[in-house]
Amino acid sequence: MFKEVILVLIVISIPGYASASPPAELAKQVEIFRDEWGVPHINGKTDESVIFAVAYAQCEDYFWQVEDTYLFCIGKYGLAYGEKGLESDRIHALFEIERMAKETYAIADPQRKMVCDAYAAGYNYYLETHPEVSPRIIDHFEPHYLIQYERFMILQRMLGRAHAPKGGLEPMLEEMAAATGSNAWAISGEKTQEGAAMLFINPHQPWYGTGSFTEMHVVSDEGWNFSGCTFPGGPFPSMGHNEYLGWAHTVNDPDVADVYRLTFDDPEEPLNYRYDDGYRTAESWEDTLQYVTEQGVQEKTYTFRKSHFGPIIAREDDEQFLAVKIPKLHDGNRTKQYIAMTKAKNFDEWYEAQSMLQMQMFNTVYADVDGNIFYLYGGTVPRRNEEVDWTEPVDGSNSENEWNGFHPIEELPQVLNPISGFVQNCNQSPFTTTDDGNPSMHDFPSYLAEDKHSDKRRAKMSRLLLRNATDVTFDNWQNLCYDTQLYWPMTELPRYERWFEELNETHPELAHEVKPFLDHLLAWDCESRADSTATTLCVAWYEELYGRGYPSETMNQEYEESIEARFRGLVKAAKTLHAVYGDWKIPYGEIFRLQRWPNCPGPEYVPFDDTKPSLPQVGVRGPLGVAMTVYHTPPVLDQPNRRKQYACVGASYMAAISFGDKIQTGSYLHYGQSGDPGSPHFFDQAKLLSEKKFKPAWFYWEDVLAHTVDRYRPGRRTQGSKNRDD
Repeated sequence: MFKEVILVLIVISIPGYASASPPAELAKQVEIFRDEWGVPHINGKTDESVIFAVAYAQCEDYFWQVEDTYLFCIGKYGLAYGEKGLESDRIHALFEIERMAKETYAIADPQRKMVCDAYAAGYNYYLETHPEVSPRIIDHFEPHYLIQYERFMILQRMLGRAHAPKGGLEPMLEEMAAATGSNAWAISGEKTQEGAAMLFINPHQPWYGTGSFTEMHVVSDEGWNFSGCTFPGGPFPSMGHNEYLGWAHTVNDPDVADVYRLTFDDPEEPLNYRYDDGYRTAESWEDTLQYVTEQGVQEKTYTFRKSHFGPIIAREDDEQFLAVKIPKLHDGNRTKQYIAMTKAKNFDEWYEAQSMLQMQMFNTVYADVDGNIFYLYGGTVPRRNEEVDWTEPVDGSNSENEWNGFHPIEELPQVLNPISGFVQNCNQSPFTTTDDGNPSMHDFPSYLAEDKHSDKRRAKMSRLLLRNATDVTFDNWQNLCYDTQLYWPMTELPRYERWFEELNETHPELAHEVKPFLDHLLAWDCESRADSTATTLCVAWYEELYGRGYPSETMNQEYEESIEARFRGLVKAAKTLHAVYGDWKIPYGEIFRLQRWPNCPGPEYVPFDDTKPSLPQVGVRGPLGVAMTVYHTPPVLDQPNRRKQYACVGASYMAAISFGDKIQTGSYLHYGQSGDPGSPHFFDQAKLLSEKKFKPAWFYWEDVLAHTVDRYRPGRRTQGSKNRDD
């Protein structure tokens, strides 16, 4: 991190703009109602006024993170983080995010322009009414920033799925290849006591940085009544529910981005690349990017090229280059789709909105008040030649390798109201969604779902839990969402018990050494609890056998080939625990903790400290197969105050919803609603996670009013004012 004085001096000077409605007028049209958890319930006359207040409320809660997210998304990260920030800025410039966003905004339809203008107005009005707040860089927000945000956030995901050889990409692209996961469930009324469908929303995003979540409820006289979550920087919730229906997303792996190998071998024109019997000409341009140093702002100039497929992302040799093609990056409109989804009143309307396929990827799990449950393997998937291996860079000189439109929603894997009574997705194959009624992979092109053979343990545990769920009440459902049974020990320990009998015959000395550790695990019920020492040992053994990475469900080769070696791995894991913590019998909650720090752009920046206050938690890494999925930092052995392991990825937002006669919702947001360490909502929800509880997520307006502790209009907040009408 660089000196604050340098950051303060770096300001993007941008001319003013005229929003559709003056900010002061928008502020008069909307009110923010904060409940006892600090969650904003925003009620306005128009959608425009609500989006204005969304930006304002997000700035109240997380101004540092909102600005940081937009620095990333508008290609100014180098001005905050130096040369390291240039990695993302270079990708931003290569894909011409800023130029294309400005062009899109200039010709945008009224709805899209309204959303952009309103969010910008809310951000700017917050700064106008809070002169004590000093932005690091963005002291004025341009409307087209929102389009850049929409595009650059999804670009990260899609680039990670481009088929470039490992090591052939720049560092930023390699980092994008790693994705976090999520869980999503829905059960039909046949499995519930009330006869109501139920939904579980459980994204597993980092708790710091651009992927962290915020919770809100938006209501307008133009038909909005939607409660859920979005990233700080989003103009309205993108997962959650209205009074009729709701949905959750998880990450999937459709083939939506392809890499083309281009040959530049024309001695007369270096920008020509082969195409059929002739050449096409690439475009070349330079872009100068700024980054901060201890000496001040420096500049680097880059030369970029793009083909008709897309930008050149890597060079293989003097003539061979790789270009990437991304669907609907610059011509999509995800805002339009999600507004339609949030306002849908039934499955048909919602499905019609989904059929726009403006979101290039993501699974969706859905439930509604009519009792429908549904799963969709979403994606903007191009039609391709099935004879070609699209998992490798393809020949860009062959016109037969061009895309031929996109598969409509009807041609994507999906499940509606299966006889089994449940659907779920935990980042696994769409063909293992439920027990009876799954789509068949033979009905779809071979290239469509690259995760078609993946069936993660989280999904196996989810199917087990949902299969056995009967006569479910809303309390039961909330408890199920916090389930901490571990699939790996539950299914594997009986095998090790049998193998141990053989080990006792063939390697008695090793068996003697293994016995106390294995006995301890065999006496355990395979459920993670704060006081469980077996959970700690099990996790340590698993990480020894499989590693800590994601998804890390394939055993390391040294252990795969030898049962004896796996038992030695158990001994090694126990000895490691003893060396680090002084004993191999350590309660899980003593090591695995919750602690929050403000203003960190990612988990790797957080200075967790064992000497600071923290809470125990019982979530476990997903590869072991658990509903309550939480990932932790490893111990830092050369730092005596970093031996504990701190939660920083996983159950980032959770919502349990029952679509009965009256919708019931319980929710949890990582740490709390505010990023301000001086706020009572900075860490108040950490206790919920620690105790495996949800808070009420008030939805009906009479309930919102009954639980409002602060009511105000943007720019006129009075803390503790419960009934503010002016």
